[in-house]
Amino acid sequence: MFPVFLGEPVSPEMLATTLAELDVTLQLLEDKFLQNKAFLIGPHVSLADLVAITELMHPVGAGCQVFEGRPKLAAWYRRVEAAVGEDLFREAHEVILKAKDSPPADPTIKQKLMPAVLAMIR
Repeated sequence: MFPVFLGEPVSPEMLATTLAELDVTLQLLEDKFLQNKAFLIGPHVSLADLVAITELMHPVGAGCQVFEGRPKLAAWYRRVEAAVGEDLFREAHEVILKAKDSPPADPTIKQKLMPAVLAMIR
């Protein structure tokens, strides 16, 4: 999300590495945490589900289709959304889902954030 927010391009190598790491993380989430359960901790939605889904909405907001080709994860997403309520779920993620369509940060803010952002993504 930082490149989207700052209006900075991402190198193809960095993007490929990041997407590969995301894929590994999604597989781990499915295999070790979700397994064959309805939710991460059991039969009911929990704080763990809410935190995890919020983290996954960041790449979704950047245009990454994290649930595509992952039927187990997509079904879990739909269960979490249903448990929260579709309207509330959309409202909670509205800002992040619109991030890719927003203009880059103000140049003053960008200048202040850039050193920290670059340190994190290198």
